Amino acid sequence: MTVDPRTRRLSRNELMAVEKSLFEMTRKQKGQDSPVHISMPEGLVFWDSVGQLLQHMETELAETVRDEGMNAKAQLLSRRLGVARTCVRDLTRMRLLAFTRHAVMSNLLSDEQGGPGLGRVEWERHDPSERIFYSGIMDLAEKYKRDTSWSSMLGGAEEAIDSPTPVVHDTLGQFSNEEEAQEKPIASAPTSEEPWEEPDFDEEDRIRDMDVFPEHASSQSESRSVEEVESPSEDLLRIRILKDVSDPIVTSDGTEMTLEEGDVESCPSLIAETLIAAGLAEAAPI
Repeated sequence: MTVDPRTRRLSRNELMAVEKSLFEMTRKQKGQDSPVHISMPEGLVFWDSVGQLLQHMETELAETVRDEGMNAKAQLLSRRLGVARTCVRDLTRMRLLAFTRHAVMSNLLSDEQGGPGLGRVEWERHDPSERIFYSGIMDLAEKYKRDTSWSSMLGGAEEAIDSPTPVVHDTLGQFSNEEEAQEKPIASAPTSEEPWEEPDFDEEDRIRDMDVFPEHASSQSESRSVEEVESPSEDLLRIRILKDVSDPIVTSDGTEMTLEEGDVESCPSLIAETLIAAGLAEAAPI
C-alpha cells in the first residue's frame, strides 16, 4: 500500500481518530444517496489518512506475529484490519456511486431545462481525489450527449430554415432592362364569353378532398381529427417524491415545480424517469 509522501506522519491518537471517522462515514453513507461530508482536521486528507491507517495496522500485525506469534493480540489486530478494509471497500463503492449519480443527474437536468441542476457540491468538505473523479464523470456525460445528439433528440437544437438567397445585381444594365420591361404594357388576359358551368362534384369526391385537406372540413365532427393531430398531449407520469429536491424543476411550458418529500406530482415522463433513476422519487400510478 502506497501513501503520498507529502502527507504528514500521523500519531497513534490521530490514527485512532481516523479509524473512528472511517467507521462513522461508512455508517452515514449507507443511508444517503448523495455523498456525505467529510470532517477531518485542518491539513489532513481523508483517503491519504485512511491509507496511512491501514499501513500502520499491517505493520503492527506483522510485528506482533513475528515477535509473539499468532496469539490473541495478533488475532484481534487481524480482525480490526479486516473490518477496516471492508469499510474502505464499501465506503468507496457507495461514494463513487453517489458522486456518479449526482454528476449525471446535475448534467442532464441542467441541460434539459437550461438552468441549474442539483445542489452544488461543497468540495472543501470532500476529498480532492473525489473531485477529480466527479469532473471526469461530467466530461464523460458531455461526451455521451454529443455522441448521441442528446439535446437534438429533446428538441433543443432547432432546424435551420433555408432563407431565399437575395438577388445580386452585377451591373446597372440589369436595372435598366427591368425598368424597360415594367414600362411595357401588360397584355390583358383574353376574356371568355362562354358561360360558367358547375363541375360535377359528388359526395365521394368531397369526402376524399376532406381527407387530403382536413382544414376545409365543414363541421366540428369533421375537423375534430385535425385538432387532435395539431395539439398532441404531453406524456405525464405520476410519481411520489421520496426526498426534497433543492432546486425547482422547470417543465417544458416554463412552469416551476418545487418538489418536496411526500408530494405526489404528474411530471413529464423524461423528468419523472430521471428522478426515479436518481432515487429521488418512485412511480405512483393511480
